[in-house]
Formats: sequence, structure tokens, C-alpha cells
Amino acid sequence: MAPVRAVLLDLDGTLVDSLPDIAGAVNILLEEDGRETLSLDEVRAMVGHGIATLVKRALAARGGVPESGELALLVSRMMEIYGANLTSGTRLLPGARELLSRLAASGVALALVTNKPEAMSRRILAHFGLETLVPVVVGGDTCKTRKPDPEMLRHAMTLLKAEPGETVMVGDSAADIDAAHAAGVRSIVLSGGYGHGRAEDLGADVLVTGLEEAGEAIAAWQGAETEHASLSPS
Repeated sequence: MAPVRAVLLDLDGTLVDSLPDIAGAVNILLEEDGRETLSLDEVRAMVGHGIATLVKRALAARGGVPESGELALLVSRMMEIYGANLTSGTRLLPGARELLSRLAASGVALALVTNKPEAMSRRILAHFGLETLVPVVVGGDTCKTRKPDPEMLRHAMTLLKAEPGETVMVGDSAADIDAAHAAGVRSIVLSGGYGHGRAEDLGADVLVTGLEEAGEAIAAWQGAETEHASLSPS
């Protein structure tokens, strides 16, 4: 097993709790379109595959998805609403800053790999002063496809000059773990994140309940690799 040289991290539900701002924007959109609003838990289950998919799921749950032309306008309006309230209620999850600082200090290369648009993702990182710790950002509009397709992860690894065997994906949803499997990288899943299904059923290499545990898992891999190297014949 190669040393961990790169860690790719999801954003929503992994590094930040953005649900209040996302749900708020969705409900403004629904109200403007004359539809009933959704609860936080309902929106939570819809997050993870990008804003366009989120809008489709919200509309489907409240009366149906319109024709493509009208849908495109509603997606564009959602981007406007959410972009104006990107960090009003969004908070860093416990241990996020500490994990990023520790990994960066240890020489591990970091990248954000999220289905949220790249510009919005960079604004959130900058809002929390994390842009220097995570210099590489691959958003949902950076590549031609989004997670669970592995293209975004492969693009991030190219930018970080890391191989799949040296890379770990940390996320909270099936999109993250399925993309990790397809890209051939190790994976850590956080329980209690966004999306459907139970975290323990997603097939990640490691299941954790928080970011401190994620850091411990990466350190354990590093420790095992160091021990293996010391026992290998010279």
C-alpha cells in the first residue's frame, strides 16, 4: 500500500453544514413558483448530486418537474438565490479546520472535490479562511461530469500529481464513495451526512462519525505504511 500523499474532500455534509442555506434557497424558489416548502430533512435527502438535480428533486416532491425550458429558468433562479445567501447559516463541521491544518502541515496535498459549482465552493472556503489550506478546487462545473463519475477525482489527482494508490477520498454520500471506487482510491465516509441511505451500507474502506476520526484513520494508514517500510529488506 503506497503512502497517502493526497486527500480529496467533499464539501457539503463533510467539511461544512450548509443545509440551512441550501434549504432556505430551495424554499424561496418553491414559494416563488407557488409551491409548498420542504423540511430540512426532506432537503437533506436531496443534496449531493449538484444544484440542478436538487432543484429537480425538490420540484418533483412538490407537484412535478416542468418542461426543460422552464426547468432551466428555475435552476438559474436557484443559483441566484443561493449565491446571494451562500454563507448566512453555513458552519464548519467540528474538526474541519483542525483536520485540514494537520494534513497540510504533514505534507499531504489537499483538494476539494464537490458537486457544488467551483466558484461557490471557493467562496465558501474563503469565507472560512481555508483557501490556502485547500488550493485545488474541483467543482461540479469544472469537468464534463460530476460524482459519482470518477472524472473529477482523476482531475484533482492530476493537479496534485498523485496516483490513485496514494489518494484518499473523504465524503458523506454514495456519490463520494462510488466515485472513489471508480477512481481506484481509498475512501472514508462520515455518518450523519447528506443524501439517501445509511453510511455503513455505502462500501467505504472506513466509516467514521466525525472528522477527528477521519484524521485518525488516515494517520493509521500512514503508520501502517511506515511500519511496513521499516520491515522491508533494504
